[in-house]
Amino acid sequence: MTGFSRRALLRCGGSLGLTTAAGLLGGVPAAAVATAGEPRTDPATDPPTEPSTAPPTEPPTSMPDGARHLVPDYRPSQPTGLPPLPGQSAGTTLGGHVAARDFTYKERPYRIALLPVAGQAGDAPEPVYEETPVDPAVRFRQTLDAAWGAYYTFRYKGGFAGRDEFRVQSYGVMVQEPTADNPTTVVGGGMYVVYEPDVRRGDPPLGDTLHWIQVVTSLGPLGRPPEVDAGLSNPFYPYGGLTPINGTEVFNYFDMPQIGVDGVDLVDTQLLAETFLAQDTGRKDAAGREIVNIFGGIKFGWQVSEAQPVSPPGP
Repeated sequence: MTGFSRRALLRCGGSLGLTTAAGLLGGVPAAAVATAGEPRTDPATDPPTEPSTAPPTEPPTSMPDGARHLVPDYRPSQPTGLPPLPGQSAGTTLGGHVAARDFTYKERPYRIALLPVAGQAGDAPEPVYEETPVDPAVRFRQTLDAAWGAYYTFRYKGGFAGRDEFRVQSYGVMVQEPTADNPTTVVGGGMYVVYEPDVRRGDPPLGDTLHWIQVVTSLGPLGRPPEVDAGLSNPFYPYGGLTPINGTEVFNYFDMPQIGVDGVDLVDTQLLAETFLAQDTGRKDAAGREIVNIFGGIKFGWQVSEAQPVSPPGP
């Protein structure tokens, strides 16, 4: 039996059962609360000065413009302000940048690792910023139009006018080994992002009209075609948006897609997603469809492969 939950936080029933927070977080230490980010500029109050000096984790300015829209800012597990995982008293992130975890399944060694995308090198890939969705496996535009094109018209704005909009504060993988209470192996990964608009340069400001749109697919033995990860009445991803955290309102996103497996081959199983910031304009086109602007987004994913057993040392 297999169970697949792209957003186990909201859909953790079925064959996955109610996974515990301790298992989902893979033994991450207790949360260390970090101050949530806020928009850096306010056109009504801020003078037209140049942006402040970037934090050390910002990509260097010699990088292509696209790379400067996403800032790795990994922090320990912290509150999300969103509904909690099953077994948690409060919603928290996975925390940090967990590139890979090893586990054993059916007496064979496996590894789940963050998926290198866009030709990334190295063994600890980052999520990738995209001005528009282009992945041929995800088929974001086609999938979105097929599911919601009768009610919405989507206008792709080609990214952001500013910079440093996506602050990625958690990105990693997790493993829940079988226990007496839950004999199913559960593997997956999660990402937590805070959107901080560069309002002075023209980014859409924080507000109730902003949303996320996410399209996700899985490849390999547990493959599923691309689909919009949304509610029943609109195309917007429901697990994120304007959220109060310790008295500060942020615009965030959190997902932890997982699979629960029993009796199947895991080799070459992959999950791939594209998630874009969207703005409901409140206007309609000539056909009466709601107009939604789509700005920049993030591509991310993880993969499972069979690990090479470690040879014992020689005599």
